[in-house]
Amino acid sequence: MTWVLSRLLARLESEWCGRRQAAYALDLSFTGAARRFPDRNELYGYMHHYFANLCPKPVRRHRQYYCRNNRGFGEHAFHAMWWLLLREFRPGRCLEIGVYRGQVISLWGLIGTTLHFPCEVHGISPFSATGDAVSAYDEDIPYRDDTLASFRAFDLEAPTLIVANSKDARASRHISSLAWDLIYVDGNHDYDTALSDFKLSRDNLRSGGLLVMDDASLGTSFRPPRFAFAGHPGPSRVVREEANSQLEHLGSVGHNNVFRKR
Repeated sequence: MTWVLSRLLARLESEWCGRRQAAYALDLSFTGAARRFPDRNELYGYMHHYFANLCPKPVRRHRQYYCRNNRGFGEHAFHAMWWLLLREFRPGRCLEIGVYRGQVISLWGLIGTTLHFPCEVHGISPFSATGDAVSAYDEDIPYRDDTLASFRAFDLEAPTLIVANSKDARASRHISSLAWDLIYVDGNHDYDTALSDFKLSRDNLRSGGLLVMDDASLGTSFRPPRFAFAGHPGPSRVVREEANSQLEHLGSVGHNNVFRKR
């Protein structure tokens, strides 16, 4: 993505989510918002409104930090989603598969610090330019060092980082060695890997734990605005064929689908 296009999309997103709408002017829990706005597009609109008007300043500043110099992907609505999820469920042990430059895991640490609950943060990633069928990454970024630098920038305790592909034995052992309260599957988008990540994550979640599948809303009723997208085929197929029938679907924010283990 070019710098000019990135700035244009950021401006469109800011203008779109800055529109105040009375129906959205409510401070709800995540599950409360999903019940009130069961339509995917309405829930997305609520989360964007929440980010612009109700999110705490530290959460908005964190998003601004990651928007500068293209440090992170995602959309404003996702920061509101994570704030509401962690505020409601207060997960004590969290894992992201596919860290990139640490936007999500540092946000978890920041939210835990802001809300004064212990949040143990883990990440599994190759921390390299390794891509997949739909993604390519900059080879000049020291991904692991960059992630740790962002944690220091927000005065957060360093996370546990496993340098590996998710299918590597080291990664599988780490995931299987602990019971998780929250896992975010955001790694390789190819179907076989997304399916493997889902199954390993599902099996090692605590009862009542949360599993969030990224890039997984293709083929649903979600109609993304110009600055957003619905996801990729691999993760979307995993959600359609596996997650929807095996876990409790709590709600979807754009291409993120949130599930709870029964």
